[in-house]
Amino acid sequence: MILEGCRTQPLGSYLQGLGAWRAIVRSLDPNTRARWTHGCLELDTSMPDDELVPRLAAAFEPLPVVSPWNKGSGFAGNGKSREAEKALADVRESTDSRLAALREGVLRADEVIARGKQLGWGGSGDELWDAGHKEDVVQLCRNMLPDAALAWIDTAIVLGQDADGRIDLSYNRLLGTGGNFGRQDLQATYVQRVLTLLGDGSKHKSSLNWLRAALLRDESVPYLRDSVGQFDPGRAGGIQSSPLEKRDEKGFANPWAFLLTIEGAMLFASAATKRAGAANSGASLPFLVRASGVGFGSAADGENAMAEIWTPEWSRYASLAEIEQLLGEGRAQWRGQPARSGLDFARAVATLGVDRGISRFTRSVFVERHGQSPLAVPVGVIDVRERRGVSLLRDVDTWLGALRRGEQSSLVQAGVRAVDRAMYALATSPGSSSALDVLVALGALHQVVGRSAKARVSVNPLMLGATSAWVDELSRAGEFDRAETRLAYVLATSGSPRMKRDEPGRWADIPLRHLLTPVAVGAAPAGSRDKLRWADRPPRVDVGRGMVPALACAHERRAFPGLIEEPAPPEGAGWPMPGVRGIFSAFRWGPNAELADLCSFVAGETDDELFGSLLPGFLLLDRRDVPPLPDLRPRDPAKPADGDDVTFLIPPVLALLLPFYSDIPLRIRFTEEPSADMVTLRPGTEWIRQLIAGHVDIVVVDAVRRLRVAGVGNLPKPSQITYAGDGSRLAVALLAKLHPRDRIKALHRVAGDTESQRTLDKKEPSNEQ
Repeated sequence: MILEGCRTQPLGSYLQGLGAWRAIVRSLDPNTRARWTHGCLELDTSMPDDELVPRLAAAFEPLPVVSPWNKGSGFAGNGKSREAEKALADVRESTDSRLAALREGVLRADEVIARGKQLGWGGSGDELWDAGHKEDVVQLCRNMLPDAALAWIDTAIVLGQDADGRIDLSYNRLLGTGGNFGRQDLQATYVQRVLTLLGDGSKHKSSLNWLRAALLRDESVPYLRDSVGQFDPGRAGGIQSSPLEKRDEKGFANPWAFLLTIEGAMLFASAATKRAGAANSGASLPFLVRASGVGFGSAADGENAMAEIWTPEWSRYASLAEIEQLLGEGRAQWRGQPARSGLDFARAVATLGVDRGISRFTRSVFVERHGQSPLAVPVGVIDVRERRGVSLLRDVDTWLGALRRGEQSSLVQAGVRAVDRAMYALATSPGSSSALDVLVALGALHQVVGRSAKARVSVNPLMLGATSAWVDELSRAGEFDRAETRLAYVLATSGSPRMKRDEPGRWADIPLRHLLTPVAVGAAPAGSRDKLRWADRPPRVDVGRGMVPALACAHERRAFPGLIEEPAPPEGAGWPMPGVRGIFSAFRWGPNAELADLCSFVAGETDDELFGSLLPGFLLLDRRDVPPLPDLRPRDPAKPADGDDVTFLIPPVLALLLPFYSDIPLRIRFTEEPSADMVTLRPGTEWIRQLIAGHVDIVVVDAVRRLRVAGVGNLPKPSQITYAGDGSRLAVALLAKLHPRDRIKALHRVAGDTESQRTLDKKEPSNEQ
């Protein structure tokens, strides 16, 4: 039997379904099983469908829901809560056998009140209890109330211990603060709803219709205009909650829905747990975690989100005992620890760190809206399935946690929220989000942190390990199909994997991260990896004007004479000296760029904004674990594939300059003789600065001269090699590491295209890692 009125959302409907199932098991059919089907609760019971509503209405016995620790419950008897006091009086005087359990709970609660006041725990004025004895009162309730009332106590409140061994109260946000939603006392509302349904009033005639509406979604019956509480925001009332309604604070309440919702909530009873090795106990709230303001469009900065609950669905029939155990010991683990926030929970779901048998979760966030009224707002449904990229986020939490605990500027806070949103999207989206979004958000945040003196006190520079795993995930998502991603990856991860000082004040190499961000290598214990630290200086290169100008300036920095080591030949190898001396400034280590990408970049065909947003994220990857550039993207049929002749696609000026930035001699056949000559070409010391200044023609003249000195013939006149683009783009392209074969192809572009020149010796030197 499918209960169309008991749906997975809103939260009240979900709890109502569990409560109806629990009530049927304890009152009618103890063997009834349940599962969730297409968003509705489906029962497997021996009762005929048409008998369920009348039989449940006749057999239902209210639970002993009493809260003598709350002043609004009616037990104070001071006239401040008249309706609650009258309802309790009616229960005390009732002779209805169905109210026996509730009546006993009320009478025992009266004894708690008397005993507590006898012990001197009473409060002054309108207060029922002295604030210093609230824990004692709850402990007294556990000792004196009937056993059947303990489920309500355990759902609303938990007695634990603080670090000093003193009794400490913890509240289950599912039931507000100890059974209160603002001014609404849930026990008082529960008792009043019981009397509405089971008492002698005229509204008792509507009981069957209300129950049918609650279970079967037949809403032809008028509801009560009364408080609904946090469980069903759509019926909470308020401004324009119906077309003809005046502004008021009343909602549209179904008494049966409230009773069943409270009964369903009791399946989420809190438990006092003790962590291994710790002296204090804490409250274990199944599937209830700290709120994360990400993953839903209605989230607002500064909104008071108290907590959130992830309600599970299961697709196979289960007994109530099985679900009681599931909800009582709900497991959601991220990084080997219980999930503590909504973001943690999403990642636990994405890495299968939840109990088996759960097919999906509905996420509901408890927020203050309609003034200060708490509402449980459903914000999404998440299927339980593995999302591979989420495991990459394990290394990020420690750094983000330290950043959150420190002093943050508004820009840092905004950056942290952007990272949280990207991580949540990766953990919950069916495939539209990528790990690249997380990497971009982390890169942007890291730039902000690098500029904030307050934030740098809290954290060291971030380095993401498992670079190969990041590359695999990005390849699987097709992110390397774009030239911008490939170029950003190549440039950010290039440099030298061994950062050693050979002389005081001089590095063997300078990676982009040390130029574009204020980081340096700090002291590390012997035998351990170098540790990044914040440098006591601003970045050597200003990125404020854009990433392309910044990278060009970074190359200019590297091109300072004597700063970057000249590549040394392998032991026993004899490399020829350059015909005209110069400098070396390109990268030697890292993945090779693709020649076609450099051509597109120099021609201005790439998206500079996208490229600039990608590079800071790739700078965070550990360069000691850098795989080659993936080649998993589909080829553009309009462009040659690998192995085809691409020489005529290279802009002439780029083709002229690329051979000068090879870290090894190029083996070139200048004649039709069988042998090939090895030639070392080096650029002039002022080339990069002149390119940035727009003096491309001066560089071209010098490059042609150097090639002729090296013996390269069949060269065009310098005036025939023109370039109308930005010289900074050439400076960036020349920084990238490129396979020697591609540099020789480039040389053939300007030195002719004879068969003898296009042949590449198979034994050419290589510096592949």
